This record gives sequence, C-alpha cells and structure tokens, in this order.
Amino acid sequence: MAGSQARYEIAIRRGHSYSWDQLWSDAIREFEQASQEAPSEPSPYAGLGMAYFEIGELEKSLENYKLAARFSKGDMIYLKHVADVQERLGQVRDAAQTYMAIGEIQLHRKRLDEAVGNWLRAARLDPNLIGARRRLASLYQRQGLTRNAVREYLALARIYNSQIQKESALQMCQAALELDPRNPDILTAIELIEQGAADIATEDEIFVSLETLAAFESEEIPPFATAYEAEKAGGQIQDDSVVSGGPMQHARRLALEQLAQGVFEFEDEEDALMATTGIGTNKVERDAYISEGLDYQTRDRFAEAIASFEQAIRGGENSAAVHFNLGVLYQDQVRLDDAIAQFNQANEEQEYRVASNYALGETYRELEAVSEAVEHYLVALTIIDLNTVRPEQSDRLIELYDHLANDLLTGEDTAKASEFMAALVEFFEHKDWEFKIRAARERLDALSADGQTMILGDILMAGSTQVLESLYLSELYGKRGNYHSAIEEAYRAIQLSPYYLPGHIQLAELLARWERADIAVAKFIAIGDTYRVRGDENGSINAYERALELSPLDIKTRARLIELLIQSDRLERALEHYLALGDAQYNLAQVDEARKTYMEALKIVPSGELGTEWRLRLLRVIADIDMQRLDWKRAIAAYSELSKSDPGDVMIARSMIDLYQKVGRPDAGMRHLDRHLVFLVRNGRGGEITGILGEMIEQQPADAELVDRMVRLHMHQGQNAQAIGLLDQLGELQLEAGDTEGAIASIEKILTLQPEDELKYLQLVYSLRQENGTGTSEADHLPVA
Repeated sequence: MAGSQARYEIAIRRGHSYSWDQLWSDAIREFEQASQEAPSEPSPYAGLGMAYFEIGELEKSLENYKLAARFSKGDMIYLKHVADVQERLGQVRDAAQTYMAIGEIQLHRKRLDEAVGNWLRAARLDPNLIGARRRLASLYQRQGLTRNAVREYLALARIYNSQIQKESALQMCQAALELDPRNPDILTAIELIEQGAADIATEDEIFVSLETLAAFESEEIPPFATAYEAEKAGGQIQDDSVVSGGPMQHARRLALEQLAQGVFEFEDEEDALMATTGIGTNKVERDAYISEGLDYQTRDRFAEAIASFEQAIRGGENSAAVHFNLGVLYQDQVRLDDAIAQFNQANEEQEYRVASNYALGETYRELEAVSEAVEHYLVALTIIDLNTVRPEQSDRLIELYDHLANDLLTGEDTAKASEFMAALVEFFEHKDWEFKIRAARERLDALSADGQTMILGDILMAGSTQVLESLYLSELYGKRGNYHSAIEEAYRAIQLSPYYLPGHIQLAELLARWERADIAVAKFIAIGDTYRVRGDENGSINAYERALELSPLDIKTRARLIELLIQSDRLERALEHYLALGDAQYNLAQVDEARKTYMEALKIVPSGELGTEWRLRLLRVIADIDMQRLDWKRAIAAYSELSKSDPGDVMIARSMIDLYQKVGRPDAGMRHLDRHLVFLVRNGRGGEITGILGEMIEQQPADAELVDRMVRLHMHQGQNAQAIGLLDQLGELQLEAGDTEGAIASIEKILTLQPEDELKYLQLVYSLRQENGTGTSEADHLPVA
C-alpha cells in the first residue's frame, strides 16, 4: 500500500510538471498511471481532463472531468469544467443542468451572487429549464425585484403552456399578477392561455437579458445611462434633443460678445501708431465696420456681414474673435477654403483653440479631406481630455491620442476614420456634451484603476456607449467577486466592439483575478502583440509586463519585451528584465542560456554612474555562475572586469587570488594583490591593509607570500615583534609540511630582525642545514649552547 501511494505521488508530480511545460502526451501518460495507483482520487482525472482539453479531445476531457467531479463528491471547480466542456461540445441542455447543480451547491454555501450567476447561465443555455427559472423567480420576488420576478413567472407560464400544462401556466401567471396587478403582459398571457393559444408570447417579449435587467435595477450598480437620466431628471442638464453644435457654440457666442465689447473700448497706443503710419485704419473706423457687421449678422444678411468684417480686418483688426466669427460665416456660406484660413488665425489664441480645431475638422470633413479632418478633431478632443485628467497622466494621454491618429489614418481605407468622425460629431451635438465628458471620464478612471490611462477617444472608437457601460458593470461585478457575470459583461463589450483593446484588457484582468492565470497570460500576450502592430510601444510593454507578473518564467515573452524596451531606448527597464530572464533560465536549469543572457545585457549597459552599478551587478552574477561550474578561467575573466570597475573591492581581490591559485598561477594572484594594496594606499585606505592581510593569513597561514607582505608591513610600522611572530609561525608550518628550505628561509628573515633569542634561531638554522645537507652557513662557526 505504501509503495502504491509513493508511485501515485511520483506520477502526479510528473503529470503536473509535464502540464506546466505543455507536454500533454507525457502528462496524459503520468496521470493515467496515477489513476491506476489511486482510482478513487480526483486529481489524476482532473489532470487528464485538462490535458485532453488542451489537445482538443473534448469527449475524453469531459469523461475525465466527470470522474474528477464524482470522486471529489461534487467539487465546484470540476463541475465548472464539466459544464464548460459540455457547452463547447454543444451539449447545451446537459451544460444547463450542470450549471443548475453548481448554483444549488453555491446556494447551500450561502454564496447567493454566484448561485444566481449560474442559474442565469443555465436559463440562457436552456430557456425551458424550469428549475432555474423557479429559483430566479423566487429569489427576485424576495429581493423586491418585481420586474425581473414577473418576467421569470411569465417565462415559466410560457414553458408550462407549451407542455400543455394549462393549470400550472395559469398558476405562474397568477403569481406574477400578485406582484404587478396592472401589468398588461400578464393579463394578455392569462387571456391567451384560457383561449388555448399554443404560444402566449415571443422570446423577445418575455425572455430578455436578465443579468442586464438585474444590474440596471440594482441600486448597488448604477449604470452610466441611469446616472445620466438621474441628473437629467433632477434638472442638472437639459434635454439632449436640443442640438448645440458642440464646442463651437460657446466660442461663437464668446466671439460675438468680445466683438460687441471691443467697440466700446478706447484706442491704445499701438492702434494710434498704426493709423498715423498708414498701416490700417484707426479704431473708430474698424469699430464702425464691426458694428455694421454685427448688425447685418443679427438680421441674417450674411453677405453684407462678411463684407463688413473683411473690411475691419483689412483695416488692422486682428482679434481671434473676429477671425473665428468670420470663419463661421464663411463656413455657413460654404466658402470652405476661406473658413479654413480664418479658423487657423483664431487657432493661435488659446481661448479659441478647441473650437477652432473642431471647426477645422468639420470644414475639412465637408471637403472630404479625411486626414486633415481627423487631425483637427483629435487636437480638439485631446485638449478637452487633458482638462479631465491628472497632470501626471498627460504625457501618456497625448501618446495614446497619437496612436489613435495613426490607427485611424493608416492605410487607404477611410471607413474607420469616417465612423470615428461621425461618432465624435454625434457625441458633441448634444447640449449636455460637457456633462457627458465628465461622466465618461469617471467611468474611464474607474476602469483604469490599475494605472492604465484611458482616453475619451476610446468611447468613440468603441462605437457605442454600451461598450463603456458593459465594461463598467464588469468591473463592479468583479469587485464583488461575481466573476461569471463580470466576464459575461466583458464578453458583451468585446462583441459590441471586437477591436477595442480595453475590453480585452478588462477580460484578461478578470481572468487573472479569477485565478485563470494561463488564459489571462495568453490574453495579455495577444493584447501586447496587437499594441505592437499598432505602434503603441507603451501599451505593448504594459501588456507584456502584466503577462510576466502572472508567469515570471515565460522566457519567450520576456525576450520579446526586452527587444521592445531596447528599441524604445528604455535601457534600465530592459536590464531589469534581462536580469529576470537570466534568473528564470537559471531556475529552469538552463545555466548556459542564463550566462548568455547576462552577457547580452552587458552590451547595452549605459555609461555613467548608473551604468557602472549595472555592470557590477551583471558581472557578479556571471562570475558566480562560472565559480559554481568550476570554470576558473572564465571566472578570472569576469572578476578581472569587476576589478577594473571596482578596484577597491576587497572580496573581488581575494576571489582573484584564490582563482589564480586554482589555475596554478599564484604569482599572478600576488601581483593582483599588490595592485589592490597600492590602490588602497593611494586612495587613503592604507589602514585597511593590516586587517585584509590578517584575515587572509588566518585562512592560509602557510602562504609565504602573504606572510612576507605582512612582515614587511610590520617592519615598516616598526612592529618587529609581530613580524618575528608571523615568521616563527610560518617556519613551524613549513617544517610540519616537510619544507625545510622554506623553514630555513623564514628563520633567516627572523635573524635579520635581530630577535632577542638570536642564538636559538642560529642553532636551529645550523641543525636544519645539517639535516638537509645544504652546506654550512654563518651558524656553523658559532658556539652551540
């Protein structure tokens, strides 16, 4: 039994490992082995279900997910997989029954929102599923959602009537009538049932999108349209049937006011100088033309008005007000080229910039100059949008509008640009457009709470405010943990506008929160690829980085991101991801690839202090890899580069000495040590040398070269006793190691320091020479004590 359990554990671990690597055939083999060792465990069948799903064998996937659900005694995770595969196989009624069962389990666990979401899905898959509709009707009735409850009771009445259960159908109608006694739909349904009609109502009349109705009637989730209607009913905005002409209306009124006021202002010095030098007329004459023009304009005598304003301009009038007003008159008279010239003049004044660009957009649109029209419309929209966001969002917002312009104007097909312009004009036609701007910004900010900036142009590109509505509802459902409804709303937004990327981002974020990491990662990568094709580097980078947050070991995506960061000259960010990529490769035992990655990163290290920090960081990692692999020569090269970048680092110097000893080049190690010590002295760090040499000698007390340098340091500092002690210790170690010649040399160095017990050292040298047969020295002629 114990052996069987051990084999099961090994097979399960291998199966999960192969699944992680997407080696599905190997995963299937291991999970089948695990199921044979423990036939009543759900995990092997769940693994088989996932593996068969990934290779497209949905029938086998369903069979195994059902086994996992059975042996787990109804674990909801496995039941959801069962329902999902059933739905994909077209077994909609079976899927509906499974969702119904999941809802019952969630109800038992008092997770009402999730239960409702599954019943709704069951009812949508099988409109005649009585159990789901009864649950929904009862729930809506208890919550006081009368309209929803009535629709469910009527749907039940239709089902029973179609099954020739007249009494049951009438009971459902009666239940609905108790909730809403005057509802004409209920009364009509009762009459039809009593008359024996086969079908009491169409699907469109009775069965509508219940999730949307529930959301719209719930006080917790006020939709965009509901908020708009509430403020409209409260008198905060006026009827949107009144057309205003968008941003031009205010500017037109302002121009007329400024022209009228200017007539009563006194002549300034510049005006007087112009008149006396013959450049233009005096202010009195110009004011006369302006007054005349305003009079003609109020009486709809536009040709005379235009002539008067032209005369004023020739006389030296150059205000933005007169240019804008004349541009509008030209536009009304279809003198479009003249209108463009005047609007361009007015555009130089900040006060008229929005209206002038909008007017230029309209004028170029009439001329069918699509590129110019889109350009000016977007300038107007960008200025408006900049006034709705925080200062730190401005740069990204401008960048997004640049990408929007490129997207609209790329290629010869102008259909997308035309649709955008039509949507923009329709948006600004209403008198309450400024309120709609504020309301839309609130929704956009709610959707971009993760730091992603969104623009008002998104609404127009989406093609419908319903898209923004669905995304807003999706976000609110997600915050409440009702992921089924949240994802459905996100899908609804995508169906309405398939190429609108914020909808796809919302779906990916929901999948991530719902712990569907693999699907979310794939979605974020697809979003990043799309942004890249559209030329939006920031959008692409953000999407790839979000994918890597969920899947840090995704080497392919990390490499793609690094390439993009280098192209956009974001070197520090690229270096961070190079380091992360190398770490991922290292953790996956791809050590050679990791080293190559770090070496590639070195090539883009910038100059300056920041570059030095990165260079040191990368070289240390490379050196560590070489040390772990016992590749001493490569390690020496890495540490040599480190030493050049940071010659004062003690650990680098010590590592170099150790490495040179390992490759049989101790002399090179000592030369490196000497250079390091000289650097310390020259840079005012000579006091560290004693400690450095002392620590090294503690680890290698028999190293004569190290001792020699310490001895010289002691002698330089007048510390002969300490020097003698070191040499004495070295000599003893040399004797123990059988190095008689080395011991003799150490003792002779002691003698040069004139030790107190000099005779003892002389006798020891004599004795060692006799034993070693190396001849005589000065000690041979000294008396022996």
